[in-house]
Amino acid sequence: MLIWNTPTQTLFNDPVISGIAKAHGVSSAQVIIRWHLQAGNICIPGSSNEKHIIEDYDVWDFELSPEEMSQMTSLDKNSRFADY
Repeated sequence: MLIWNTPTQTLFNDPVISGIAKAHGVSSAQVIIRWHLQAGNICIPGSSNEKHIIEDYDVWDFELSPEEMSQMTSLDKNSRFADY
């Protein structure tokens, strides 16, 4: 099975993000979406996969701790993961 290492997949595989996801029993995508929402950012996730669309909306039953928010904020590499 070929897995593309897209910039988004790089984020999903990041050890900090995936570790937080595992601790909450959610996906890395859900952690990233939740981080944006808690940080007060506008977050517009996108997917053509119905399962992922449903999963992306299911971010309201967990909250990231201040430490987890800080860990994710410190991941800033001053680069974009989307070019649109």
